Amino acid sequence: MVDNHIYWGNALGLDQRRIAWRRVLDMNDRALREVVVGLGGPSNGFTREDGFDITVASEVMAAFCLASDIDDLEGRLGRMVVGYTYGKAPVTTAELKAEGAMSALLKEAIKPNLVRRSRARPRWCTAARSPTSRTAATPSWRPKPRSSSPTMS
Repeated sequence: MVDNHIYWGNALGLDQRRIAWRRVLDMNDRALREVVVGLGGPSNGFTREDGFDITVASEVMAAFCLASDIDDLEGRLGRMVVGYTYGKAPVTTAELKAEGAMSALLKEAIKPNLVRRSRARPRWCTAARSPTSRTAATPSWRPKPRSSSPTMS
């Protein structure tokens, strides 16, 4: 998204050296933490230093876990800073007009899933915060603590 904006004219004046968003990949490879992208000519984008984070550690997933509904998610995604202009002003995903597309990709994922626990017991599991939970991103699959002193009858 950021590279595409720069390639098609960079209307917001995004400074390539001050891009805060890293790429994400669903694997952990230490060699990919710091890379140089855009090598190979103009069709491959602009040469710049970048890096990869694992998907679950990304800012998008943090916003996803804190959101209470799809509208809240879209607002949180729109406020994310992706980089800075040459004048050091922040550029958000809302300025790139990307928050709607990002929330559309996550609209099904925000719904709870029915999973099977040990002993075949069903359980609802979601990464998003429910309106009734007190803390954000509390996993619903966390087992209940057992009492330390069992009662004998």
